[in-house]
Amino acid sequence: MKGRAYAIDLLRGLAIVGMVLSGNFGWNPALPAWLFHAQVPPPDFTFDPSLPGITWVDLVFPFFLVSMGAAFPFSLGRKLDRGVRPAAIVGGILRRGVLLAFFAVALGNLSMWRLNEVLPQPALRALLTLAVWGGYFALFIRLPALSKGRNDLLNACGAVWLVAMMLLYRRLGVPVSVERSDIIILVLANVVVAGSFVWWATRRRPLARLGVVALLVALKIGASVPGSWNETLWNASFAPWLYRAEFMKYLCIVLPGSIAGDLVARWLARRPEAGERPANPVRTYLAAGLVLLAVPVNMWGLFTRHLTANLLLTVALGGAAWLLLRRPRTETEGLLARLVSTGFFWLLLGLAFEAFEGGIKKDHATISYFFVTVGLASFVVTAATVWFECLRPRAGLLVRCGQNPMAAYVAAGYVIVPLLTLLACVVPLPWLWGGSGCAMSLFRGVLITALMVLLTAGFSKRGWFWRT
Repeated sequence: MKGRAYAIDLLRGLAIVGMVLSGNFGWNPALPAWLFHAQVPPPDFTFDPSLPGITWVDLVFPFFLVSMGAAFPFSLGRKLDRGVRPAAIVGGILRRGVLLAFFAVALGNLSMWRLNEVLPQPALRALLTLAVWGGYFALFIRLPALSKGRNDLLNACGAVWLVAMMLLYRRLGVPVSVERSDIIILVLANVVVAGSFVWWATRRRPLARLGVVALLVALKIGASVPGSWNETLWNASFAPWLYRAEFMKYLCIVLPGSIAGDLVARWLARRPEAGERPANPVRTYLAAGLVLLAVPVNMWGLFTRHLTANLLLTVALGGAAWLLLRRPRTETEGLLARLVSTGFFWLLLGLAFEAFEGGIKKDHATISYFFVTVGLASFVVTAATVWFECLRPRAGLLVRCGQNPMAAYVAAGYVIVPLLTLLACVVPLPWLWGGSGCAMSLFRGVLITALMVLLTAGFSKRGWFWRT
Protein backbone atom coordinates (compact mmCIF):
# COMPACT_ATOMS: atom_id res chain seq x y z
CA MET A 1 0.00 0.00 0.00
CA LYS A 2 1.45 3.28 -1.13
CA GLY A 3 1.42 6.51 0.82
CA ARG A 4 -0.18 7.38 4.11
CA ALA A 5 -3.85 7.94 4.89
CA TYR A 6 -3.57 11.54 6.07
CA ALA A 7 -7.36 11.87 6.15
CA ILE A 8 -7.53 9.20 8.88
CA ASP A 9 -4.65 10.85 10.74
CA LEU A 10 -6.58 14.13 10.61
CA LEU A 11 -9.74 12.50 11.98
CA ARG A 12 -7.70 11.00 14.83
CA GLY A 13 -6.03 14.37 15.43
CA LEU A 14 -9.39 16.15 15.60
CA ALA A 15 -10.59 13.56 18.11
CA ILE A 16 -7.57 13.83 20.40
CA VAL A 17 -7.56 17.65 20.28
CA GLY A 18 -11.29 17.64 21.04
CA MET A 19 -10.73 15.33 24.03
CA VAL A 20 -8.06 17.59 25.50
CA LEU A 21 -9.93 20.82 24.77
CA SER A 22 -13.22 19.65 26.27
CA GLY A 23 -11.42 18.27 29.34
CA ASN A 24 -9.66 21.54 30.14
CA PHE A 25 -12.48 24.05 29.92
CA GLY A 26 -13.38 25.45 33.28
CA TRP A 27 -16.84 24.21 34.34
CA ASN A 28 -18.31 27.69 34.51
CA PRO A 29 -22.11 27.57 34.92
CA ALA A 30 -22.50 30.63 32.69
CA LEU A 31 -21.02 28.87 29.65
CA PRO A 32 -23.42 27.51 26.99
CA ALA A 33 -24.49 23.87 27.19
CA TRP A 34 -23.13 22.98 23.74
CA LEU A 35 -19.58 23.33 25.09
CA PHE A 36 -20.08 20.23 27.25
CA HIS A 37 -21.48 16.71 27.01
CA ALA A 38 -25.18 16.90 26.23
CA GLN A 39 -25.97 14.74 29.29
CA VAL A 40 -23.82 16.86 31.65
CA PRO A 41 -25.12 20.40 31.08
CA PRO A 42 -24.54 23.59 33.06
CA PRO A 43 -25.22 25.13 35.48
CA ASP A 44 -24.85 22.20 37.91
CA PHE A 45 -23.10 19.72 35.54
CA THR A 46 -25.07 16.81 36.97
CA PHE A 47 -25.23 13.71 34.80
CA ASP A 48 -28.75 13.26 33.43
CA PRO A 49 -29.09 10.15 31.22
CA SER A 50 -32.60 11.18 30.17
CA LEU A 51 -31.38 14.21 28.19
CA PRO A 52 -31.23 13.43 24.43
CA GLY A 53 -28.90 15.12 21.97
CA ILE A 54 -25.24 15.41 21.13
CA THR A 55 -22.68 18.20 21.07
CA TRP A 56 -19.23 18.40 19.48
CA VAL A 57 -17.82 17.00 22.74
CA ASP A 58 -19.86 13.82 22.19
CA LEU A 59 -18.24 13.31 18.78
CA VAL A 60 -14.60 13.13 19.81
CA PHE A 61 -14.64 9.61 21.30
CA PRO A 62 -16.49 7.93 18.40
CA PHE A 63 -14.32 9.79 15.90
CA PHE A 64 -11.30 8.24 17.62
CA LEU A 65 -12.95 4.80 17.51
CA VAL A 66 -13.63 5.19 13.78
CA SER A 67 -9.99 6.12 13.18
CA MET A 68 -8.90 3.11 15.24
CA GLY A 69 -11.01 0.76 13.11
CA ALA A 70 -9.85 2.46 9.92
CA ALA A 71 -6.25 1.72 10.90
CA PHE A 72 -6.75 -2.09 10.97
CA PRO A 73 -6.16 -2.55 7.22
CA PHE A 74 -2.87 -0.68 7.60
CA SER A 75 -1.51 -2.03 10.89
CA LEU A 76 -2.72 -5.63 10.48
CA GLY A 77 -3.14 -5.71 6.71
CA ARG A 78 0.48 -4.86 6.04
CA LYS A 79 1.66 -7.62 8.38
CA LEU A 80 -0.56 -10.14 6.66
CA ASP A 81 0.61 -8.98 3.24
CA ARG A 82 4.24 -9.42 4.34
CA GLY A 83 3.53 -13.00 5.42
CA VAL A 84 4.02 -12.46 9.16
CA ARG A 85 3.20 -15.66 11.03
CA PRO A 86 -0.31 -15.79 12.55
CA ALA A 87 1.14 -16.55 15.98
CA ALA A 88 3.19 -13.35 15.85
CA ILE A 89 0.13 -11.33 14.82
CA VAL A 90 -1.96 -12.81 17.64
CA GLY A 91 0.82 -12.02 20.10
CA GLY A 92 1.02 -8.46 18.83
CA ILE A 93 -2.74 -7.94 19.20
CA LEU A 94 -2.76 -9.31 22.76
CA ARG A 95 0.34 -7.30 23.67
CA ARG A 96 -1.35 -4.14 22.48
CA GLY A 97 -4.43 -4.88 24.58
CA VAL A 98 -2.36 -5.60 27.70
CA LEU A 99 -0.31 -2.42 27.29
CA LEU A 100 -3.42 -0.29 26.84
CA ALA A 101 -5.05 -1.90 29.90
CA PHE A 102 -1.91 -1.21 31.96
CA PHE A 103 -1.93 2.35 30.61
CA ALA A 104 -5.57 2.74 31.68
CA VAL A 105 -4.80 1.58 35.23
CA ALA A 106 -1.76 3.86 35.48
CA LEU A 107 -3.75 6.85 34.23
CA GLY A 108 -6.51 6.14 36.72
CA ASN A 109 -4.13 6.04 39.68
CA LEU A 110 -1.35 8.52 38.86
CA SER A 111 -3.15 11.72 37.86
CA MET A 112 -1.98 14.96 39.44
CA TRP A 113 -5.25 15.76 41.18
CA ARG A 114 -5.06 12.55 43.23
CA LEU A 115 -2.10 14.04 45.11
CA ASN A 116 -4.08 17.06 46.32
CA GLU A 117 -4.94 15.65 49.74
CA VAL A 118 -1.58 14.05 50.54
CA LEU A 119 0.74 16.73 49.11
CA PRO A 120 -0.39 20.30 49.83
CA GLN A 121 2.65 21.71 48.00
CA PRO A 122 1.69 22.26 44.32
CA ALA A 123 5.32 22.22 43.20
CA LEU A 124 5.86 18.73 44.60
CA ARG A 125 2.66 17.49 42.95
CA ALA A 126 3.81 18.92 39.63
CA LEU A 127 7.27 17.37 39.87
CA LEU A 128 5.88 13.93 40.73
CA THR A 129 3.47 14.16 37.81
CA LEU A 130 6.32 15.01 35.44
CA ALA A 131 8.15 11.94 36.77
CA VAL A 132 5.09 9.83 35.94
CA TRP A 133 5.08 11.24 32.43
CA GLY A 134 8.69 10.10 32.10
CA GLY A 135 7.44 6.57 32.75
CA TYR A 136 4.80 6.86 30.05
CA PHE A 137 7.44 8.19 27.65
CA ALA A 138 9.74 5.25 28.31
CA LEU A 139 6.88 2.72 28.14
CA PHE A 140 5.64 3.66 24.69
CA ILE A 141 8.44 5.49 22.87
CA ARG A 142 10.04 4.02 19.75
CA LEU A 143 13.22 6.01 19.19
CA PRO A 144 14.52 5.69 15.62
CA ALA A 145 18.12 5.94 16.82
CA LEU A 146 17.80 2.82 18.99
CA SER A 147 17.70 -0.81 17.92
CA LYS A 148 14.58 -2.88 18.52
CA GLY A 149 16.22 -4.62 21.47
CA ARG A 150 17.18 -1.35 23.15
CA ASN A 151 13.74 0.11 22.52
CA ASP A 152 12.18 -2.98 24.10
CA LEU A 153 14.46 -2.59 27.12
CA LEU A 154 13.49 1.08 27.44
CA ASN A 155 9.79 0.13 27.26
CA ALA A 156 10.27 -2.47 30.01
CA CYS A 157 12.02 0.13 32.19
CA GLY A 158 9.04 2.43 31.67
CA ALA A 159 6.65 -0.26 32.93
CA VAL A 160 8.81 -0.88 36.01
CA TRP A 161 9.03 2.86 36.68
CA LEU A 162 5.24 3.28 36.53
CA VAL A 163 4.73 0.36 38.93
CA ALA A 164 7.26 2.00 41.26
CA MET A 165 5.38 5.31 41.02
CA MET A 166 2.11 3.57 41.90
CA LEU A 167 3.81 2.04 44.95
CA LEU A 168 5.14 5.50 45.90
CA TYR A 169 1.69 7.03 45.56
CA ARG A 170 0.30 4.30 47.79
CA ARG A 171 3.05 4.96 50.35
CA LEU A 172 2.09 8.66 50.32
CA GLY A 173 -1.49 7.74 51.18
CA VAL A 174 -3.12 7.77 47.75
CA PRO A 175 -5.52 4.80 47.27
CA VAL A 176 -4.12 2.73 44.39
CA SER A 177 -6.11 -0.11 42.86
CA VAL A 178 -6.53 -1.94 39.56
CA GLU A 179 -10.25 -1.17 39.94
CA ARG A 180 -9.47 2.49 39.26
CA SER A 181 -8.70 3.18 35.60
CA ASP A 182 -9.18 5.61 32.73
CA ILE A 183 -12.43 4.34 31.24
CA ILE A 184 -11.70 5.67 27.73
CA ILE A 185 -8.39 3.80 27.48
CA LEU A 186 -9.88 0.68 29.06
CA VAL A 187 -12.63 0.63 26.44
CA LEU A 188 -9.99 1.07 23.74
CA ALA A 189 -8.00 -1.85 25.16
CA ASN A 190 -11.05 -4.11 24.93
CA VAL A 191 -12.29 -3.10 21.50
CA VAL A 192 -8.87 -2.98 19.84
CA VAL A 193 -8.35 -6.66 20.69
CA ALA A 194 -11.84 -7.78 19.72
CA GLY A 195 -11.98 -5.52 16.67
CA SER A 196 -8.60 -6.70 15.40
CA PHE A 197 -9.66 -10.34 15.50
CA VAL A 198 -13.03 -9.61 13.88
CA TRP A 199 -11.38 -7.60 11.09
CA TRP A 200 -8.83 -10.37 10.55
CA ALA A 201 -11.53 -13.05 10.36
CA THR A 202 -13.63 -10.97 7.95
CA ARG A 203 -10.83 -9.36 5.98
CA ARG A 204 -12.20 -10.65 2.70
CA ARG A 205 -15.83 -10.77 3.83
CA PRO A 206 -17.09 -7.28 4.77
CA LEU A 207 -20.70 -8.51 4.74
CA ALA A 208 -19.80 -10.89 7.57
CA ARG A 209 -18.39 -7.91 9.47
CA LEU A 210 -21.70 -6.12 9.01
CA GLY A 211 -23.34 -9.27 10.35
CA VAL A 212 -21.29 -8.93 13.54
CA VAL A 213 -22.54 -5.34 13.88
CA ALA A 214 -26.15 -6.50 13.43
CA LEU A 215 -25.62 -9.23 16.05
CA LEU A 216 -24.27 -6.70 18.54
CA VAL A 217 -27.26 -4.43 17.96
CA ALA A 218 -29.62 -7.35 18.56
CA LEU A 219 -27.77 -8.30 21.75
CA LYS A 220 -27.94 -4.72 23.01
CA ILE A 221 -31.66 -4.50 22.36
CA GLY A 222 -32.27 -7.85 24.01
CA ALA A 223 -30.16 -6.88 27.03
CA SER A 224 -32.75 -4.24 27.94
CA VAL A 225 -35.18 -7.04 28.85
CA PRO A 226 -34.74 -7.94 32.55
CA GLY A 227 -34.00 -11.59 33.17
CA SER A 228 -33.13 -12.39 29.55
CA TRP A 229 -30.05 -14.35 28.54
CA ASN A 230 -29.04 -11.24 26.60
CA GLU A 231 -28.87 -9.28 29.84
CA THR A 232 -26.79 -12.01 31.49
CA LEU A 233 -24.35 -12.12 28.57
CA TRP A 234 -24.19 -8.33 28.27
CA ASN A 235 -23.22 -7.92 31.92
CA ALA A 236 -20.78 -10.86 31.99
CA SER A 237 -17.18 -10.29 33.04
CA PHE A 238 -14.42 -12.53 34.38
CA ALA A 239 -12.54 -9.46 35.66
CA PRO A 240 -14.59 -6.21 35.67
CA TRP A 241 -11.49 -4.05 36.11
CA LEU A 242 -10.08 -5.45 32.86
CA TYR A 243 -12.92 -6.64 30.64
CA ARG A 244 -16.68 -6.08 30.37
CA ALA A 245 -18.83 -7.63 27.67
CA GLU A 246 -20.77 -4.38 27.51
CA PHE A 247 -17.70 -2.65 26.04
CA MET A 248 -18.23 -4.67 22.86
CA LYS A 249 -21.07 -2.32 21.94
CA TYR A 250 -18.44 0.13 20.73
CA LEU A 251 -17.55 -2.34 17.99
CA CYS A 252 -20.66 -0.87 16.34
CA ILE A 253 -18.42 2.15 15.71
CA VAL A 254 -15.05 0.44 15.28
CA LEU A 255 -16.14 -2.14 12.68
CA PRO A 256 -17.89 0.34 10.35
CA GLY A 257 -14.73 2.42 10.73
CA SER A 258 -12.71 -0.57 9.53
CA ILE A 259 -14.85 -0.75 6.38
CA ALA A 260 -13.94 2.88 5.66
CA GLY A 261 -10.32 1.92 6.26
CA ASP A 262 -10.64 -0.91 3.74
CA LEU A 263 -11.88 1.58 1.15
CA VAL A 264 -8.99 3.96 1.81
CA ALA A 265 -6.40 1.16 1.79
CA ARG A 266 -7.58 -0.20 -1.57
CA TRP A 267 -7.57 3.32 -3.00
CA LEU A 268 -4.01 3.94 -1.82
CA ALA A 269 -2.90 0.67 -3.39
CA ARG A 270 -4.38 1.59 -6.80
CA ARG A 271 -3.82 5.32 -7.15
CA PRO A 272 -0.81 6.75 -8.99
CA GLU A 273 2.25 7.53 -6.86
CA ALA A 274 1.92 11.23 -7.50
CA GLY A 275 -1.80 11.23 -6.82
CA GLU A 276 -4.39 12.54 -9.20
CA ARG A 277 -6.51 15.61 -9.66
CA PRO A 278 -10.31 15.28 -9.82
CA ALA A 279 -11.80 15.21 -13.31
CA ASN A 280 -14.32 17.84 -12.18
CA PRO A 281 -12.82 19.88 -9.30
CA VAL A 282 -15.88 22.08 -8.79
CA ARG A 283 -18.18 19.09 -8.26
CA THR A 284 -15.67 17.43 -5.97
CA TYR A 285 -15.14 20.48 -3.78
CA LEU A 286 -18.88 21.15 -3.63
CA ALA A 287 -19.64 17.57 -2.60
CA ALA A 288 -16.98 17.73 0.13
CA GLY A 289 -18.44 21.00 1.41
CA LEU A 290 -21.97 19.59 1.50
CA VAL A 291 -21.08 16.51 3.54
CA LEU A 292 -18.90 18.55 5.87
CA LEU A 293 -21.83 20.93 6.42
CA ALA A 294 -23.91 17.91 7.49
CA VAL A 295 -21.76 17.60 10.64
CA PRO A 296 -22.77 20.92 12.30
CA VAL A 297 -26.30 20.54 10.93
CA ASN A 298 -26.75 17.25 12.79
CA MET A 299 -25.16 18.60 15.96
CA TRP A 300 -27.62 21.51 15.86
CA GLY A 301 -30.67 19.47 14.92
CA LEU A 302 -30.11 16.65 17.40
CA PHE A 303 -29.10 18.96 20.26
CA THR A 304 -31.97 21.43 19.83
CA ARG A 305 -34.35 18.55 18.94
CA HIS A 306 -35.38 19.96 15.55
CA LEU A 307 -35.53 16.37 14.33
CA THR A 308 -37.65 16.78 11.21
CA ALA A 309 -35.65 19.76 9.95
CA ASN A 310 -32.44 17.87 10.68
CA LEU A 311 -33.60 14.83 8.71
CA LEU A 312 -34.67 16.91 5.71
CA LEU A 313 -31.43 18.90 5.68
CA THR A 314 -29.36 15.72 6.04
CA VAL A 315 -31.14 14.04 3.15
CA ALA A 316 -30.74 17.16 1.01
CA LEU A 317 -27.03 17.55 1.77
CA GLY A 318 -26.14 13.87 1.51
CA GLY A 319 -28.31 13.30 -1.55
CA ALA A 320 -26.82 16.31 -3.37
CA ALA A 321 -23.27 15.12 -2.58
CA TRP A 322 -24.10 11.64 -3.84
CA LEU A 323 -25.52 13.03 -7.09
CA LEU A 324 -22.37 15.11 -7.64
CA LEU A 325 -20.13 12.06 -7.20
CA ARG A 326 -22.29 9.32 -8.72
CA ARG A 327 -20.20 8.99 -11.88
CA PRO A 328 -16.57 8.88 -10.73
CA ARG A 329 -13.90 9.07 -13.42
CA THR A 330 -10.76 8.71 -11.30
CA GLU A 331 -9.70 6.45 -8.43
CA THR A 332 -9.97 9.35 -6.00
CA GLU A 333 -13.47 10.25 -7.14
CA GLY A 334 -14.41 6.59 -6.76
CA LEU A 335 -13.17 6.61 -3.16
CA LEU A 336 -15.08 9.80 -2.40
CA ALA A 337 -18.28 8.36 -3.89
CA ARG A 338 -17.97 5.22 -1.76
CA LEU A 339 -17.18 7.16 1.41
CA VAL A 340 -20.19 9.43 0.87
CA SER A 341 -22.49 6.49 0.11
CA THR A 342 -21.44 4.46 3.15
CA GLY A 343 -21.40 7.50 5.42
CA PHE A 344 -24.85 8.53 4.21
CA PHE A 345 -26.15 5.01 4.88
CA TRP A 346 -24.80 4.93 8.46
CA LEU A 347 -26.10 8.42 9.19
CA LEU A 348 -29.61 7.65 7.92
CA LEU A 349 -29.60 4.36 9.84
CA GLY A 350 -28.66 6.24 13.00
CA LEU A 351 -31.39 8.83 12.43
CA ALA A 352 -33.91 6.02 11.89
CA PHE A 353 -33.00 4.69 15.35
CA GLU A 354 -33.11 8.18 16.92
CA ALA A 355 -36.58 7.82 18.43
CA PHE A 356 -35.54 4.53 20.05
CA GLU A 357 -34.03 4.47 23.58
CA GLY A 358 -35.29 7.96 24.36
CA GLY A 359 -33.33 9.78 21.68
CA ILE A 360 -29.66 9.88 20.78
CA LYS A 361 -27.28 9.89 23.77
CA LYS A 362 -23.60 9.32 24.39
CA ASP A 363 -24.28 8.12 27.94
CA HIS A 364 -25.76 5.69 28.15
CA ALA A 365 -24.79 5.07 24.53
CA THR A 366 -27.69 4.45 22.18
CA ILE A 367 -27.79 2.59 18.88
CA SER A 368 -28.56 5.88 17.16
CA TYR A 369 -25.39 7.35 18.65
CA PHE A 370 -23.22 4.59 17.18
CA PHE A 371 -24.39 4.97 13.61
CA VAL A 372 -24.89 8.74 13.50
CA THR A 373 -21.32 9.32 14.67
CA VAL A 374 -19.94 6.76 12.17
CA GLY A 375 -21.73 8.59 9.36
CA LEU A 376 -20.45 12.00 10.47
CA ALA A 377 -16.90 10.63 10.83
CA SER A 378 -17.10 9.23 7.27
CA PHE A 379 -18.07 12.68 6.02
CA VAL A 380 -15.08 14.23 7.79
CA VAL A 381 -12.79 11.63 6.16
CA THR A 382 -14.37 12.48 2.80
CA ALA A 383 -13.70 16.20 3.19
CA ALA A 384 -10.20 15.55 4.53
CA THR A 385 -9.40 13.32 1.54
CA VAL A 386 -10.39 16.13 -0.82
CA TRP A 387 -8.28 18.54 1.23
CA PHE A 388 -5.12 16.44 1.08
CA GLU A 389 -5.52 14.82 -2.32
CA CYS A 390 -6.88 17.70 -4.37
CA LEU A 391 -5.50 20.80 -2.69
CA ARG A 392 -2.19 19.16 -1.68
CA PRO A 393 -1.41 21.01 1.56
CA ARG A 394 1.48 19.99 3.81
CA ALA A 395 0.66 17.77 6.77
CA GLY A 396 -0.24 20.17 9.58
CA LEU A 397 -0.35 20.12 13.35
CA LEU A 398 -3.60 18.13 13.56
CA VAL A 399 -2.16 15.38 11.38
CA ARG A 400 1.00 15.18 13.49
CA CYS A 401 -1.15 14.89 16.62
CA GLY A 402 -3.19 12.17 14.97
CA GLN A 403 0.00 10.25 14.21
CA ASN A 404 0.99 10.31 17.90
CA PRO A 405 -2.30 10.01 19.81
CA MET A 406 -1.07 8.47 23.08
CA ALA A 407 1.57 11.15 23.50
CA ALA A 408 -1.09 13.77 22.86
CA TYR A 409 -3.53 12.16 25.30
CA VAL A 410 -1.23 12.55 28.32
CA ALA A 411 0.68 15.68 27.31
CA ALA A 412 -1.85 18.11 28.77
CA GLY A 413 -2.37 16.51 32.18
CA TYR A 414 1.15 15.22 32.74
CA VAL A 415 3.35 17.88 31.09
CA ILE A 416 1.53 21.13 30.28
CA VAL A 417 -0.54 21.50 33.48
CA PRO A 418 2.38 20.52 35.78
CA LEU A 419 4.65 23.04 34.04
CA LEU A 420 1.98 25.74 34.34
CA THR A 421 1.60 24.80 38.00
CA LEU A 422 5.34 25.27 38.55
CA LEU A 423 5.12 28.58 36.71
CA ALA A 424 2.22 29.63 38.95
CA CYS A 425 4.50 29.19 41.97
CA VAL A 426 6.57 32.07 40.58
CA VAL A 427 4.03 34.12 38.59
CA PRO A 428 0.36 34.32 39.76
CA LEU A 429 -1.99 32.58 37.30
CA PRO A 430 -5.48 33.07 38.77
CA TRP A 431 -7.16 31.75 35.61
CA LEU A 432 -5.40 28.38 35.72
CA TRP A 433 -8.25 26.50 37.38
CA GLY A 434 -11.09 28.32 35.66
CA GLY A 435 -12.12 30.61 38.48
CA SER A 436 -11.96 33.92 36.64
CA GLY A 437 -15.07 34.12 34.47
CA CYS A 438 -16.22 32.61 31.18
CA ALA A 439 -13.54 34.11 28.97
CA MET A 440 -10.67 32.90 31.12
CA SER A 441 -12.28 29.47 31.52
CA LEU A 442 -12.28 29.13 27.74
CA PHE A 443 -8.80 30.64 27.43
CA ARG A 444 -7.43 28.02 29.81
CA GLY A 445 -8.72 25.18 27.65
CA VAL A 446 -7.49 26.75 24.42
CA LEU A 447 -4.03 27.51 25.83
CA ILE A 448 -3.46 24.06 27.33
CA THR A 449 -4.69 22.40 24.14
CA ALA A 450 -2.51 24.60 21.91
CA LEU A 451 0.58 23.81 23.99
CA MET A 452 -0.28 20.10 23.83
CA VAL A 453 -0.58 20.28 20.05
CA LEU A 454 2.81 21.99 19.72
CA LEU A 455 4.51 19.47 22.01
CA THR A 456 2.99 16.44 20.28
CA ALA A 457 3.66 17.80 16.80
CA GLY A 458 7.27 18.39 17.81
CA PHE A 459 7.59 14.77 18.91
CA SER A 460 6.09 13.53 15.64
CA LYS A 461 8.36 15.75 13.57
CA ARG A 462 11.42 14.28 15.34
CA GLY A 463 10.13 10.72 14.82
CA TRP A 464 9.42 10.17 18.52
CA PHE A 465 6.27 8.10 18.21
CA TRP A 466 4.55 6.32 21.08
CA ARG A 467 3.53 2.83 19.98
CA THR A 468 1.96 -0.24 21.53
